[in-house]
Amino acid sequence: MFFRLLEQALRWAVAALVVAICALVAAQVIYRYAVKEPIVWSEEFTTLCYQWLSYLGAALAVRYRAHYGVDFLVRFFGPRTRSALAWLEHAVVWTLGGFMVFYGWRIVESSWLQQYPTLPFSVGTGYLVLPIAGVLFILMDCAVFRERRS
Repeated sequence: MFFRLLEQALRWAVAALVVAICALVAAQVIYRYAVKEPIVWSEEFTTLCYQWLSYLGAALAVRYRAHYGVDFLVRFFGPRTRSALAWLEHAVVWTLGGFMVFYGWRIVESSWLQQYPTLPFSVGTGYLVLPIAGVLFILMDCAVFRERRS
């Protein structure tokens, strides 16, 4: 139940970011060419939204194993080797998630006092997605692990 709710919340967040990016880019085009007064903060905010969208979308891809893989090679192996490779797959995701949490947090700390020129918040806000996505990678992989064990 927890994993389903988390996945649903993640889907809504990704969808909201896509809508926000599309709306903001459209508004920027209208304001720049029709109103002749561009929205000065829109480019930075769109980049920030895209940054969050990329990592949260990657966490969803972990849930569905939608990242690149070499599955054509795995088909030639027997069940024992496939099982070992599945464990290796989980280990890689957990290692990457842990790396993102640890080093992502260090980047957040080092950039927290910097401000965006046109936005009223810290540059660390953009990097905050790294440790959050690292945790989400691990949780989404736990959902896959649980599903495989059922």
